[in-house]
Amino acid sequence: MDLEDLAHTHRAVAWLARGLDASDWSRATPCEEWDVAAVVRHLVIGEQAFTTALAGVPYDLPAVAAEVADMPDAVLPDVLESAGETLRDALAVAGPGEFPTGIGHLPARAVLELRTIETLTHGWDVARATGHPLDVPEEVAERALAASHRLMTLLPPDRTPFAPPQPVDDAAPAADRLAALLGRRPD
Repeated sequence: MDLEDLAHTHRAVAWLARGLDASDWSRATPCEEWDVAAVVRHLVIGEQAFTTALAGVPYDLPAVAAEVADMPDAVLPDVLESAGETLRDALAVAGPGEFPTGIGHLPARAVLELRTIETLTHGWDVARATGHPLDVPEEVAERALAASHRLMTLLPPDRTPFAPPQPVDDAAPAADRLAALLGRRPD
């Protein structure tokens, strides 16, 4: 995966969010207890937090979350797009070494992979909740799926990032297979 893969996922999710009606923001998503607005806010928080981490500064997640919580739903697509651009800019200039994150010190490459996977997966959540398409190239989703499979082998057996993997047809689109790997039910 590379910065262009992350850019594809950022653009696709921002475009999806721009197409939402006022009533879409309160729709339930595959993420228990999170509506569409909460999922998009979560993505914004993640982009802002990891951008801070890439500057070598530990982030204050509750402070970032409080700032994003006060934003009206209508501004979220623009804020998400801007936060994605800022994160990609930070990744482009990140040096070697590891950066302080909420899940330990990580190299920039790991941040890139995690943010691509998370953006794609939560974009899938928003698309499922609203019935709108998520327009991510299949090859980008395939790379995110491959990276997720690799990362899953590094987790302790009792830990999954979302929920246990769910069954899915091997011929399903890569985004659906990624969602299933991360505990969603594509059917």
